[in-house]
Amino acid sequence: MKQTANTALEWLMRAGYGARGVVYLIVGGIALFAAINGGEAEGTSGALEFLIRQPFGAVLLGITALGLFAYTLWRFVDGVMDLEDEGDDAKGYANRLGQIMSGLTHAALGVSAILILIKGAEDTGGGGSGAENWSATLMQHPIGRLVVIAAGITTLSVAIYLFYKSWAAAHRKDIIRTDMAEMLEPAVRFGLAAHGFVLLIVGGLILWAGVSANADKAAGLGEALQILETQPFGRTLLGLAGAGLCGFAVYCFVMARYRMVPKLAGDTLKTLASPID
Repeated sequence: MKQTANTALEWLMRAGYGARGVVYLIVGGIALFAAINGGEAEGTSGALEFLIRQPFGAVLLGITALGLFAYTLWRFVDGVMDLEDEGDDAKGYANRLGQIMSGLTHAALGVSAILILIKGAEDTGGGGSGAENWSATLMQHPIGRLVVIAAGITTLSVAIYLFYKSWAAAHRKDIIRTDMAEMLEPAVRFGLAAHGFVLLIVGGLILWAGVSANADKAAGLGEALQILETQPFGRTLLGLAGAGLCGFAVYCFVMARYRMVPKLAGDTLKTLASPID
């Protein structure tokens, strides 16, 4: 029974990372296309709308939504049960809370996918970015500005962590050693750093919106990419960001295929961080 439960948790994790990879592959691909041919980059919601416009788009989007909810459930169980062996000290609880928050973020994306399925892509535009809309809603409440500021700081913290993860190759301890995983490692590390760079822009703008009490300043992933495009050498920057987000999609796919979970895997599996015999 325990083995069956462990297998189910692993499949939740793999489905979740796979769906996440699909979303970021589309975001990165659209950004690359915009950099080469002109046009606007899109964020994660734009990627979901892109999916539904494809042949069998409703089926593809429905599968992606299920994967995003699988990732949500996986992150909740992961954080509550401490499947990563984070520990019971302050740092461990902070990391586990971060896992749960990541689950909540992807739950919101899954809900967006369901709404697009129900309404259709043409009815999902609503004047302003998602970050701008939720920031405006929060700032109508007494502590709303503090929540928006906290969201900006949290996003900046995630960005810095992704830079650290790329530089220190901290993810290697969770990836089963295979020739393919090793070959994809440069793309994975580039993707982590690029995602961190884009999130620096997102987090900074959300923080600015909270500090200035101006929800119009908030921006999501798509708006951050569009801001890059307006800078000097903007199309080059956008192309690099798009390639990097495709690299982050590769990271998600590697995690979907080769990730192990410390408390489920035991001590016999060799990871990319294990000494080579």
